[in-house]
Amino acid sequence: MRWLLILVGLLAWQAQACEITMGYRTTARMPNINAKPSNAGLYLDLYSEAAQNIGCKLKVVRSPKNRILRRIAEGSIDFYPGLTFTEERAKDIFFVENGLFTAFVGLTRKGGGQITSIDDLANKTILVALGSPDPKSDKVELQYKRPPELSFDRAIELVLDKQADFYMDDFSTLYYYLVRHPRESELMLHLNCCGGLTRLSLGFSKKSPHFQAVDNPEYDASKPLSEFNYPTKLATGTVADQFRLALLSLEVQGFTDTLFKDYYGASLQELMQAD
Repeated sequence: MRWLLILVGLLAWQAQACEITMGYRTTARMPNINAKPSNAGLYLDLYSEAAQNIGCKLKVVRSPKNRILRRIAEGSIDFYPGLTFTEERAKDIFFVENGLFTAFVGLTRKGGGQITSIDDLANKTILVALGSPDPKSDKVELQYKRPPELSFDRAIELVLDKQADFYMDDFSTLYYYLVRHPRESELMLHLNCCGGLTRLSLGFSKKSPHFQAVDNPEYDASKPLSEFNYPTKLATGTVADQFRLALLSLEVQGFTDTLFKDYYGASLQELMQAD
């Protein structure tokens, strides 16, 4: 009996010792996460469930985005909940599918034609959050405006006030803010400008104590580097890999889709068709 109590205590200590830290900027991205100090939203529900399912506890840290990304690069924060892959970021961050989908779209004032590619943005001011990747074009020179800690409300305000012409972000979150905005009729979305529907990834620190990588035999060096084609993969049995599998399981079970519908009122595909 004594040894059984010791074993139970040890297992309980190990579960308590497993803490996964999520970092996010101070501003809100509703309904995914509230503004600091509240962390309530889809991200908290999704990642808390995944952490709990592998015997871990989720901790949330809020700071300006660039500071959070630096701490992820250093390994003192484990992951960022929704992050776009770039080769520069991939030096310090490993990208893991989180079971959510996204579609990047554009936002402008009404009055112009439909934007069908980034090349249509010549001579326009593109609004970009600090720390986020810039829209790129090989054909035209683009102009960017990068205010610090850019919230969705602020982005909409800058576009309406003609301090910027174009803002690109995730459709579901833009749609959530737009349909609630008192000047919605003055704005328009561009659904076919920016790559269409894709799977969303979290960014996991390569210096996290929970991370270890091994060679990826499915990597194809003849294809572009991406979160789906990378030289290494997560080592089996690590907390990071268990976390990945827990998120995949939640997607397969329908938990993730149900959670998305609870917060947004419909699936991403249904929202885009409705628009």
